[in-house]
Amino acid sequence: GFAAAWNGPHGRDVRLAARAGAHAALAAVVGWLAALTCCVMVWLVSAPNTTGIAGPLRVAGQLWLLGHHVALDVPAGRVALAPLGFTALLIFALWHTAVAPVARPAQVAYTAFGAATGYGLAAALVAASATTGDVHPDTAQAILFAVLFALAVPTAARWRRIAGFWGPSAWVATTFRAAGAAGAILIAGGAAALAGTVSTHVPEPGWPRGAGDAVGMFLLCLAVLPNAVLWSACFALGPGFAVGTGTAVNVLSVKTGTLPLFPLLGALPRNGSRLYPYDLAFLAIPVLAGVASALVVARARHDRHGDRVRALATASAGVALAAGLAATLSGGPLAGGRMATLGPSGWATAAATLLLVGVGAAAVVLLPASALAVRRLSVRRLLRAVAVLVPRRRPAEVGAGLPAPDEDDRQQAGEQGEAAERLVEGGDPLVAEAAQTAEDAQPEEDRGDDAGVVVAGAAGQSHPQPQAGADQAADDDRGHEQALVAVDGGLGDAVVPELVGDLVDLGQPDDDVD
Repeated sequence: GFAAAWNGPHGRDVRLAARAGAHAALAAVVGWLAALTCCVMVWLVSAPNTTGIAGPLRVAGQLWLLGHHVALDVPAGRVALAPLGFTALLIFALWHTAVAPVARPAQVAYTAFGAATGYGLAAALVAASATTGDVHPDTAQAILFAVLFALAVPTAARWRRIAGFWGPSAWVATTFRAAGAAGAILIAGGAAALAGTVSTHVPEPGWPRGAGDAVGMFLLCLAVLPNAVLWSACFALGPGFAVGTGTAVNVLSVKTGTLPLFPLLGALPRNGSRLYPYDLAFLAIPVLAGVASALVVARARHDRHGDRVRALATASAGVALAAGLAATLSGGPLAGGRMATLGPSGWATAAATLLLVGVGAAAVVLLPASALAVRRLSVRRLLRAVAVLVPRRRPAEVGAGLPAPDEDDRQQAGEQGEAAERLVEGGDPLVAEAAQTAEDAQPEEDRGDDAGVVVAGAAGQSHPQPQAGADQAADDDRGHEQALVAVDGGLGDAVVPELVGDLVDLGQPDDDVD
């Protein structure tokens, strides 16, 4: 029996299935403990003496079931509104159970079967423990949804390994990237719109005053925050959502009626028609999502035009289906009566997503002019265009801020330069060496003056204005040697080469030798 299967030819596969089942059951326990922590914390700060600990234990199981979208039958009706914040925590726990290595596609099926078995058994136990006199979970639905969760999440966590088994074409990878880009922009746009509306309506009258009630309300708002983000994204897509029977909230009209006191509901727009420009501006979010999808497809290196068409069509259809599924899971009844209809319509959201995202992306990629513009779009060209528009800083000129020389100084400098040229042409090697050293050490615009000073000193001549030369050199410690040449005209031919050699040995920069 079981021992033969455990040690038989498929024993490794059976052991992988058992390991996956144990990990999935452990993930279910972790999720239930997280729900229990929240419930016990609220119970301790609100009313610890009214009921026993059995109450929070049952409520934790009910919250765990609601996180899987399992319906709860209560005297007032049926509760099936899943707090997607807690659902994300359950998915996170299940995602990290895919740790067993798989070497064949058959082993993926074995691990999925084991995870579904372990998680389904845990769901049956939680449903049995969460039943009270007033709350009756749907046990069959609990097992079914738990099995679906355990089949989908760990298998999706192994997508890299499955892609390696399958070896999909390049356009398939482009499809997933394009769909991911469009979905990310839709979610980010919904979150930004929600943050903007909530920030303008906080605090609301529905926020409780007591510490315990405030903690419970905060945790509840945190649990349904992803629901609100998805509802906001559906509002941007056009169909909007309902906040009760006979209500509608979309970009064209708003009809809410009387609402319960809940902080997030205070961010809803007011009743009446909604044809203001800033309301219609929300439609730019799905258009941007379509443009992002088109950019991914157009920038992909596909040799055939048909690959781009297939990638774009598949990505648009995938985003539309995912948006419709997310819209359906984000809503549900909250007991009976007026709150029996909450959330967006799945099919309307999928149709609007396909229209705004898919058709917009197709127009960008398939039209010749748009496709050419998208393919030529690059970050480098964009930065170059911005750099042309930005004014450049001109470098400061040498000598800026100093008094301009008068006409006599220019004439004397010119005469000294001519005298230096005559001495060099005379053939004196010592003078030629000194002049060449001074020329190499100075910028071009200063060579005439300094060559004249050095050569004049070598010939026994004095500087025309020795006191001015001494004052200028005194302001600059590194120009001390030049001041000596300018002041002392009787240094002689033997001193100048030695002085120039000292300057060269000091290794001063060119612009420091004046």
